[in-house]
Amino acid sequence: MNKAKGVYDLVSNVVKGGVSTNTILLGDSVCKQFYEKVKNEEYYCFCENQSYELPGNFLLLKSLVENDSHFNKMVLVMNPLTLISSLNQDYTYNYFVKPFRGQLKNLESKEVNYIKNTFPSEELLKFKFSNFKMPNPSNSSDISKLDAVYISEVNMRYLKKIDSICNARGIDFKMVSPPLPLNNKQVIESFFLGSEPYLKEYFKSVTYYDSIDSKDGIHHQNAEKFILKNSEQLDALLQFRE
Repeated sequence: MNKAKGVYDLVSNVVKGGVSTNTILLGDSVCKQFYEKVKNEEYYCFCENQSYELPGNFLLLKSLVENDSHFNKMVLVMNPLTLISSLNQDYTYNYFVKPFRGQLKNLESKEVNYIKNTFPSEELLKFKFSNFKMPNPSNSSDISKLDAVYISEVNMRYLKKIDSICNARGIDFKMVSPPLPLNNKQVIESFFLGSEPYLKEYFKSVTYYDSIDSKDGIHHQNAEKFILKNSEQLDALLQFRE
C-alpha cells in the first residue's frame, strides 16, 4: 500500500472542487489528528501531511478557489517546526513531488527548477512508495542547538502568496498552531517572528500538553481522548475575531 495515498486522494478531491463550507482548514498531520472528522457546512478539513509544506498548501488553495469550491474563511493549521524546511525533507518526493506532479507548474520558477534538478523526472514506482531519499534532508532535531530559528525563505514566500490569494478573493485568513507536546516549547520560543501581524498571532496560538502524552514528540498518542477533553480549546483555535 502507498503510504502517501492520503495525499494523492487529497489532491484529487481538491481538484474536483465543489466543496461548499464556511471555513476551509489546510495544514499538516498534527492538524489532521485533531480535525480530520470536521467536514460540514461550517468547517471542512483538508489537512494531511507536513512534507508538502506551504508550497503544497498554496497549490491546494489555488485549486480550491479555481475549481468551484465556495468558502469565506481559511485557517492554516501548522506545526511551526514544519516551516523551517525548504522542500528538503526525507519524504518530500513521496508526499509532495509525486502527488502534486500535475500542479507543480503553478509554483514559482525557482521551485520548478529546484524540483527538476533535485528529484527524478519520471516517477519511480508511480503507484507505490519510493525509496528515493534527499541527499541532505532537513533535520528538526538539529534546531535545538540554534540561538534563533527562522521560517525558511521558501515557506515565507508561499505564506505571503497564500495571504495574497485570500486578500484578492475576500477570504478571511489566519494561521494557527495545533496543540503540541511541551518538549517543543523551547524551540518554538526561539523562532524569529518577523514583522507580519499574522505571524505574531500565529505564535501566540501555540498551546502545549504534557510530553508524556505524545507518541513521537510531535503527535498526540490518543488524539480522540484529547479532543473529548479539549473540544472548546480546539474550537476556539478556528474562531475569527469579530
